[in-house]
Amino acid sequence: MKALILLTTVLAPYVIAQEYTLPPSVPFVRVHGESTVSAQPDRAQLDIGVTTQDSTVQGATDLNAKQSNTVVSELRALVPSTNIKTINFSVNPNYRYPQGGGSPTILGYTANNTVRVQIDDLTKLQKVIDVATKSGANNVNRLNFMLRDEEKARAEALAKAAELARSGAQSLAAALNERIGHILRVEEGQPVVISPGRQVEISMAKSQSSQQTPVEPGNIEIHASVNVTFELLH
Repeated sequence: MKALILLTTVLAPYVIAQEYTLPPSVPFVRVHGESTVSAQPDRAQLDIGVTTQDSTVQGATDLNAKQSNTVVSELRALVPSTNIKTINFSVNPNYRYPQGGGSPTILGYTANNTVRVQIDDLTKLQKVIDVATKSGANNVNRLNFMLRDEEKARAEALAKAAELARSGAQSLAAALNERIGHILRVEEGQPVVISPGRQVEISMAKSQSSQQTPVEPGNIEIHASVNVTFELLH
C-alpha cells in the first residue's frame, strides 16, 4: 500500500471522477492505493499453420488444402468448431536469384494456411499441440494465456486498491487525532493493467516426439491504482 497526501477509492471497475472544488473551510486528506492481483489463466490461444510447397500454384494449394483439412478435422475432435478460425492464407512464389544478376526465376510456390485456436479447457492444451503437429501442422506459435472473465479480475484489483486507500486515510487521520468522513472525490489512478502470461515458444522437434509438449502458463498479473479524497472530521 502507498499512502500519500492523496486519496483514492473505488465504486466500480471504471470510475470517472467528476470535477469537484473543495471549499477552503473543509479539511481533507487525499490518499493513493495500489494493488496487484495474481490470477491463474483459464484460456489459451495459439496459431497453428500448415505450409506446403509444389512446382505449381495449384499443386501447392491442393496439397495445403488436403493437409489443412486433416489438421482441422483432428482439432475439431478436441475443441468446438467455433473456436477455430482461419486468420491467414497465402501463396507465394519461390525465387532463385542469379549470382551474376539478372531476372530471378521461379522455382515453385509455397502455400500457407494458419488457423487460430481458442482453448477454454487448459487440460487439453498439450493434446491440441501434439495432435496438430502429428496430423500435419508444421508451425505452432503465438501461444498466449489469458482470462475468460477479465472484468472480474479488474474489479477485484480495484476493490483491493480502494481498501488500501481507505486504510491509509484512516491511519493518517488517526495520527492527526482526526477521523475520516464522507468521500469527496474518487478517481482511478491509471487504467487497470493486465500483464498477460508469458508467450510460449513451441519446439517442433519436441512436439513431434513421442513425449507430450510441456507447457507452463504461469500467472497473470492485474494491477490497479486509485486516488480517494476523504473529508476530515474533528
